[in-house]
Amino acid sequence: MSVGLPYKGSKSEIADEIVSKLPPCNKILDACCGGGAILVTLAQSLKYKSVVGNDINPATIKLLDAVLINKGQIEYEHPEPCSRVDFFNSLQRIENNDFTIQDCVNKFCASFGNDGKTYLYGENIEEYKLIAEQMLTSKTLSQRRKFYRKFFSIVTNSENNKNERLQKLEFVQRLQSLERLERLERLERLERLERSSIFDLDYSEFDIVYFDIPYKDTNKYDHEFDHEKFYELFSSLKIPAFMSEYNAPFTCVAEFEKTQLLAAAVGSSKKTTKEKLYFNGTFDEYKILMGPYFDGKDRQLSFL
Repeated sequence: MSVGLPYKGSKSEIADEIVSKLPPCNKILDACCGGGAILVTLAQSLKYKSVVGNDINPATIKLLDAVLINKGQIEYEHPEPCSRVDFFNSLQRIENNDFTIQDCVNKFCASFGNDGKTYLYGENIEEYKLIAEQMLTSKTLSQRRKFYRKFFSIVTNSENNKNERLQKLEFVQRLQSLERLERLERLERLERLERSSIFDLDYSEFDIVYFDIPYKDTNKYDHEFDHEKFYELFSSLKIPAFMSEYNAPFTCVAEFEKTQLLAAAVGSSKKTTKEKLYFNGTFDEYKILMGPYFDGKDRQLSFL
């Protein structure tokens, strides 16, 4: 089952594998928790007594709070459709730091490739998609019937290829994934969520920290990221630190395959990538930290 928010760069597909390669401890920090896939998996793991999540993106933290901690804020049964205008208005309010939980839902559920920037539906099918959504989610039977008649008229007068594209209602599907996340149990180990820059955090209260930074030389996220400054922080931390990346100048302790959705400019095709888990110590130190959780088949991997 998919874990976490609809989010660009989500670790949902490999979250269990990554957490299995992190050492046990009392208190662990997910310093760039993003969509929350690793955060939720950590909170469900028996290896940790306390889990804290942090992210610099205010909309991300607000939405995670709504589905993991202060629940009941999101309308799932009869959601309002998110048009192109609604989507970009929500982005503007988030940019102005004057936004609601619905703006957060629009940003992450109505964006192409979960990038939080590009509207989900193309202009040629937006109207049909929104009508189909309202046919399923409107509050009253009469409203649903009205949109059903509109939808039926569209289907009977459209080309076959357009009909096929109407079958998948991504916005509704992503709302359903949020609802499943909100219903998760066994998250009592999730202590709190914070919103800070990783360069301003106090790491002294934590036993281990995990970073999922924006990958170097890939598409930009919402914020610019200084990788060289981060490398200095990572190597200087006095606690065991782990990071996910494609390539980094540190000890690689694990490698994972992940399927990635390509950008809108090249269509909706997918590709498989290899992500790696890096440690700010030596491989021998990593083995000691892992203790009985160390897999004898694991070996140090080259970062080159």
